[in-house]
Amino acid sequence: MNIQNLKMFLKIVESGSISKAAEQMNISQSALSQQLRVMEQEIGSRLFERSYNGVIPTHTGSIVYQRAMEMVSSYDRMTLEIANAQNQNKIIHIIANPCVYSYALPCTMFHVKNSYPQYTLQMEVMSSSQIEEKIAKGYADMGIIIGKPKMKGLSSKKVFSDRFYLVAGEKMEVPDSLSCEDLYHYPLLMLVKTQKTRQIIDKVLTRNGIQIHRLRIPYTLESTESIKLSAINGFGLAFLPYMAMKKELYHKQLRIIDCPCLEIENDYYSIRHSSQTPVNHESSKLIKYMERVLKETIC
Repeated sequence: MNIQNLKMFLKIVESGSISKAAEQMNISQSALSQQLRVMEQEIGSRLFERSYNGVIPTHTGSIVYQRAMEMVSSYDRMTLEIANAQNQNKIIHIIANPCVYSYALPCTMFHVKNSYPQYTLQMEVMSSSQIEEKIAKGYADMGIIIGKPKMKGLSSKKVFSDRFYLVAGEKMEVPDSLSCEDLYHYPLLMLVKTQKTRQIIDKVLTRNGIQIHRLRIPYTLESTESIKLSAINGFGLAFLPYMAMKKELYHKQLRIIDCPCLEIENDYYSIRHSSQTPVNHESSKLIKYMERVLKETIC
């Protein structure tokens, strides 16, 4: 398996269609399908299920998706660092939490690159707590996390907010409105407890009198994408950020369930090391420009 296969796989997941991914990558659908079959043979498992809306990752596919994002991100960072060492590029290194990395930044990067074409934007994905540690050690120029940073020595600025909603797949039979008590009667798809988003959701539910141990949580998952795909398949209800499901709401793959127990608006902050001086004035201007336009340019 090579890095191009991983990039191909990510493109299929993000587009939800082999034909659309092939078009975006400017290759034939048969060639892309063949690459996918080779990848499945190497892994020893099917990576996608076909549906009337396209393709949806299997459970194995969801695991591969999470790790492939990390590997592709690390590979791209390595090649950019090599280019920078050879004085071919000016690089701004940005680390973002998975939701921001996948759903908020792609369009923002387009606008930033148009305004600062001489710079290469090096992106990496990590959890919010890992980002704080990396920024504190001077590992990157800028981080984007959920909530204010906990570590000392970091400066922060709120860049945008995003609402969480309770949603269900169109295949799932559930009323358009649920009470707090009703949540006990349906399977609920949740992130692992180490995720900051999961901790925020648990706090809100507990504040509204919901006993977490009584909820029907069949299993926990490591990524928002896995939660979303499982909800689309009708495996359970899910709490999802709006930026992660705009397309699925528009295509009626998901629908919002009204519930008084969930009123969550996550605040996202950019963070930098307080004592870290930008490489130059132009780099500082780029970071401030990105902080300013992020809210308006979210995909």
